[in-house]
Order: sequence, then C-alpha cells, then structure tokens
Amino acid sequence: MADFDPVKFFALWMFTHDQADDLMVQSVERGSAVAGEGMSGGADAFTDGFMAMVAKEKARIKEQIASGKIDEAVNPQDEALEEIRFEVAELRGAMQQMQTTLDALAAHITSKGA
Repeated sequence: MADFDPVKFFALWMFTHDQADDLMVQSVERGSAVAGEGMSGGADAFTDGFMAMVAKEKARIKEQIASGKIDEAVNPQDEALEEIRFEVAELRGAMQQMQTTLDALAAHITSKGA
C-alpha cells in the first residue's frame, strides 16, 4: 500500500467518469436522432433510445428544481400509494380492535370455565 498514489487514483477515477459521460452524451445524441423509429438503429438502439428518454426526464427534473416547483409535481401513483397506506392503517386498527375483543372473550371464557 506504500505505493498508493491518491492523486493518481482520483485522476484515473475522474478520467473514467469523463469517458463514461462522453459515451452517455453520444448515446443520448444517437437516441434523440432516431426517436420514434423503433428498434431499427442497430445493436445499441435500445440503450440509445433509453438514454434519450432519461436525458429528457433529467432536463424536466432540472427545470422543476430550478423553478422551485418540485413540491408541486405530484405523481398520481404517489396519491394512490397514500390512499393504500391509509386503508392499510384503517385495516390494522380494525384488526387490533378485533384482537382486543377476542382476547377479552377468551379471558372471559377461560375464567368461567376454570
């Protein structure tokens, strides 16, 4: 470990990320150029198209954050999830109430039978 050079390590790390960023940008450009053409773009068509979609979503999120409207963007699935959570909580409460009643009945029957 004495030969470990942290500066060289981070330089290589930065270089690797720069290369990956460059490849990602190229993939987005290819995917954007053939948008709507389906999977006829060769072996990388899916990846290129997917990366173009991700880039659009990134731009949308960046715009939301910049405008300060990040809290206003409510996903309908989030609302449905909240409704489900509410219903589960209601069911949990009802089940706890039933368990309390059953425990009381069992205690009553046990005391009468003993």
